[in-house]
Amino acid sequence: MKKILSVALSTAMAFSMFASVAFGDAATTPQQKFDALAAKGILNGYPDGQAHLEKDLTRAEFAKIVTKLFDLTEVTNKLSYKDKGYNAKNWAVPYIEAVTAANLMQGKDTVKGIFDYNGKVTVEEVAAVLFRALKLETPATTDNTASAWAKGYAQAVINAGLIAKDTNFKANASRSLVVETAYAVDQLTAAPTVASAEAVSPTKVVVTFSDKTTTTVELTTALVAGVETTINFKHNDHDYTTKVTLAAPKVVSVEAPNAKQVVVKFNRSIDTDTLAESSKVIDGVVKVTKVGNKEDEVANANVSFNADNTEAVITLPGVKALKGNYTVVVSDAVATTAGEKVPAFTSLLTVADTVAPTVASVSSTAKATTKDVYVKFSEPVKTTGIIAYVNGKSASVSVQNDTYTEFKLTADTLESGKTYDVSLTNVTDYAGNVANPNPIKTTVTVVSDVAAPVIKSVTAISDKFVEVEFDKTVERASLVGNVRLLNAVGESQGTFRVVTSDNGKKFTLETPLSSFPSSGTFTGSVLFGATVKDTLGNILGTETKKDITFTKDTVAPTVTTATYTTTATNKGLVLKFSEDVVYNGKGDVYLINDKNGNSTKLTHSASSVVGSGKTFTLTGVNVPAGSYSVRLPQGLFKDKSFSGNESTATVLTVSIGSASNDTTVPALYSFNADNSGIVFKDSQLTVGTSTYGDITIEVNLYDAGGLNSASMQDINSYTLGNKGLPAGSFVTIDTLNASGAKIESATNPTYARAYVHIPSSSVEKTDNYEFVVNGVTDVAGNPIDGSASKKTGKLTSRIAPVFTSAVVSSGSSTELILGFTKDLNEKTTQVDMLRDLKFFINSDTTAVDQNDIVSITKIEYGSDKGKWSVKFKKHAIDNKVTTNEVLDLNSNDVNRIVVKVIKDAKLIDTDYNVIKGETEISAK
Repeated sequence: MKKILSVALSTAMAFSMFASVAFGDAATTPQQKFDALAAKGILNGYPDGQAHLEKDLTRAEFAKIVTKLFDLTEVTNKLSYKDKGYNAKNWAVPYIEAVTAANLMQGKDTVKGIFDYNGKVTVEEVAAVLFRALKLETPATTDNTASAWAKGYAQAVINAGLIAKDTNFKANASRSLVVETAYAVDQLTAAPTVASAEAVSPTKVVVTFSDKTTTTVELTTALVAGVETTINFKHNDHDYTTKVTLAAPKVVSVEAPNAKQVVVKFNRSIDTDTLAESSKVIDGVVKVTKVGNKEDEVANANVSFNADNTEAVITLPGVKALKGNYTVVVSDAVATTAGEKVPAFTSLLTVADTVAPTVASVSSTAKATTKDVYVKFSEPVKTTGIIAYVNGKSASVSVQNDTYTEFKLTADTLESGKTYDVSLTNVTDYAGNVANPNPIKTTVTVVSDVAAPVIKSVTAISDKFVEVEFDKTVERASLVGNVRLLNAVGESQGTFRVVTSDNGKKFTLETPLSSFPSSGTFTGSVLFGATVKDTLGNILGTETKKDITFTKDTVAPTVTTATYTTTATNKGLVLKFSEDVVYNGKGDVYLINDKNGNSTKLTHSASSVVGSGKTFTLTGVNVPAGSYSVRLPQGLFKDKSFSGNESTATVLTVSIGSASNDTTVPALYSFNADNSGIVFKDSQLTVGTSTYGDITIEVNLYDAGGLNSASMQDINSYTLGNKGLPAGSFVTIDTLNASGAKIESATNPTYARAYVHIPSSSVEKTDNYEFVVNGVTDVAGNPIDGSASKKTGKLTSRIAPVFTSAVVSSGSSTELILGFTKDLNEKTTQVDMLRDLKFFINSDTTAVDQNDIVSITKIEYGSDKGKWSVKFKKHAIDNKVTTNEVLDLNSNDVNRIVVKVIKDAKLIDTDYNVIKGETEISAK
């Protein structure tokens, strides 16, 4: 409907008539609510294109609204009433029969069988229908103006907040009143729609609804990557169907929410063991280096993961903090839970933390009394300088986690159930922002906890170890000598050794068995003593038994990676294994130079092999820099199982560098005035172009000590629009001389030109994009200064526009609105549209004659800006019409509307891309 500009009267009527009801953000005025309901087909306007909210509503009109609002089935081939004109041609019959069949409305004169469809519907009649449809409860008392028969119905809708108490229920219901009521009911009864569905693993889909709530759907059949799959699920008693595609794994983003933390987000659940070990970032898997610097800021940093393992939160160690521009590289060592490699990712990260920390929570728990209060902050804060008071007395402050977000305040005795004042002064984050106000003043109530700890799970993690998880923090000392292994008949096999050294919720225990049964399995139970207790002193109270089955481990450990480290404490060859191992000492380790074949045997012994768990370093490596094959013998290490499975013989490649006095970084180079360091090669398309080559960005580089060719060819050395290069990008290299002429290729050239090839299909929007060279290094490992090695240039979208929507306008039922993925060229005319588009109304084979098309015009203003409006003559469906009357597309005479783009269509977008042909959309 066309927007009514003067609705002051109807608006005033509505607000005086209605109670304060939250109708949502989408529509606030009666006209907006009318438009929203009209878009759903619940309401119609008048032939003059207006809503006429001031008019009274007829019983027939109300019957249609009720049918559409409550999704009733329209009834045809039935005539229950004897009104004059009540026949099969009457537009209202299907709706009147529908509300009659649903027992929501009945005739005015049931004896004579008269519905009175042209009569006015009263407010109390509206209330009665809503009472039945919504199945409201009859209130015990009433206070309203309705007739005696309707007072209960009226009071029920008043109590539901649908109609105001002071409304004249005996009066005729205006269209404005019914619009407001229908919109409120629609908002109350409508289930949220699926806004998006994202597969975070092959069997887990996170669904986001239109009301911004989410749910996780567990699938019984795993998704196949790249294949769109329809899934069905139930949420809040509503059935849903949606489509989801398991995308290729990738890093979605890297962010710095504050100066102390970096958050890496993935689109799939990752195997945390490929990124972290013992809650620390595996060296080299994620690197954060300040532009122009070599130091990895997140080396030995703590890392934690969210529940879905789709986010890794890395907290810098010690007093380190971030400020300025950084290059973030996530290597391809990260894998999903399904074992798929996540492609390497590079991004620029600018950190400027100006937000002060706040208190997220304050808590204290006790069985009876305690001295401890726990404070969580919104971000990591400095561990020194905080002055704390609890109940007016000075309290000591100690950090409780590696993320510097939780602190313990230890004061005088605090009693369970009481509330105490807490004051914190000089709370400062690692960017120097001080909490405001300073001091922070809050309170804490000591919560009573007298519940026994609960054993959540007992899981065998090999044939020798179990992992135990409790629901709360348990005192380690209470487990020592207090957990026994029983065999299948209940005989004790001894007590477990507690491997975990600290209090916590999870513990690793080692079995007391001295040997493993020859059958290959051990079935029994783990018996926890009654005195196992949490850190508050609550005990289990009774002995608790959990069944356990051990299976003999016969799988040999494997080496997953071999790298070379130059850190002062552990310089040498770093080996990472698939499971926890111990040094076994068998065989000889050889490093073979890939360039000349020279081999070096590494001396190794228990004293020269450093490490534990899954990571060990062979120290004493002293060979020239270069690329090597490392040959590891069988039995160098063994796992911790009863079998002591020995590591397999393995050959891996490793790059070993050496110290260098070269501290000069690579730089962009201009060979002449017309050839800058970065050149965008992207020509504007021309009309008629149908195939496009890749976009190329040329990068001219120089380093006196030699450029590292591998780093130049690595797509992760470049970013476009502050993101990694699009999928399908690749890099080729030309070796140049000082004049810019191409010469015979060199391994580590002084001058070089990198051609960065970017698929044309990846540029979705014509715009200016910043291209940054941030990962190129020289042979000494010096990285290029990304802040000085960038350029902004225009890239043209090479994606063809697609016809995507055709709907009857909610503002005017005589207009058909056409939508495209991209704006069509500004020179597009009605002639062009008539040439390439075909319209079918009430027919699958005969297109509307062009003479019956009133106009095809581009919409220049409003929410439909950029779309196209089409109007038809009524003659298009009725050749008896001799006037130029415009066709109402919502009339009962219009059953179907289809719009087709012809095969060889020539419509173009603003970038001269030709539209995709042979597309078809049904508008009605």
